[in-house]
Amino acid sequence: MNARINAGMSAGMNAGTNVRMNDNTDDSQCSVNSAPPTTPHTRLQQHLRLQTWMSSAFPIGAYSYSHGLEAAIQDGRVNDAHSCQAWITTIIRYGSGWNDSILAHQAYLHANCPSTLQELNELSLALQPGAERFLETTQLAASFLTAANAWPAQQPIDWQSLGPDLALPIVAGALGAQQGFSAPLLVASLLQAMASNLVWVATRLIPLGQQSTLQTIAQLEPLVASVSDKALTATLDDLGSCAVLADIASLQHETLNGRVCQS
Repeated sequence: MNARINAGMSAGMNAGTNVRMNDNTDDSQCSVNSAPPTTPHTRLQQHLRLQTWMSSAFPIGAYSYSHGLEAAIQDGRVNDAHSCQAWITTIIRYGSGWNDSILAHQAYLHANCPSTLQELNELSLALQPGAERFLETTQLAASFLTAANAWPAQQPIDWQSLGPDLALPIVAGALGAQQGFSAPLLVASLLQAMASNLVWVATRLIPLGQQSTLQTIAQLEPLVASVSDKALTATLDDLGSCAVLADIASLQHETLNGRVCQS
């Protein structure tokens, strides 16, 4: 089945939400963040740190959150490596993968602007299609923030000022900026971590063999690179999701019997 149909892409739907930030926000004292000049040794250290942040050592959601994929597996819509790849492809290209990549990059750029970060966080939370997806992004964000405390920043962000709940792409994007990670590598790594986690969920629940799992992850790599690259030049006007069936599956998961994952 075509990936667009598999996770609910409607041919006539417009992905744009035409969302704009509050024009009255005072960011006059803020500067757009960019990665500082580094030495080869510093860049190597940053790569090693980013690898740790995207590994199983960090709470990035492996096995705990399926993004609604568990519901699609239980009702048979996703039942092999091909349908798994098609489902995840649509999430990455037309759904939360695309939105989160844009938001993570915007958080990276505005890591020094608390008021803008607050609005980005509110927007990210508002884009969650249901209670479980809201819980997924907020719990992962809280766990991610706690884990990242092992690498304290010189100028810590006042996260409490952003509100009681934080969204994962905002936390990861802003923390990545503080650590001096390059924006392209950070955004691509976050998207790759999301894609890989979903594949490993399918590996456990369908189940898939190890070779099929690794082939699926390998085949998703060009898409991850392409989408993350486009997100770097996208604006908030480009936010939007057409992964309708994936969002519906996340809602159906809330009442799923015998579920393994939290979302």
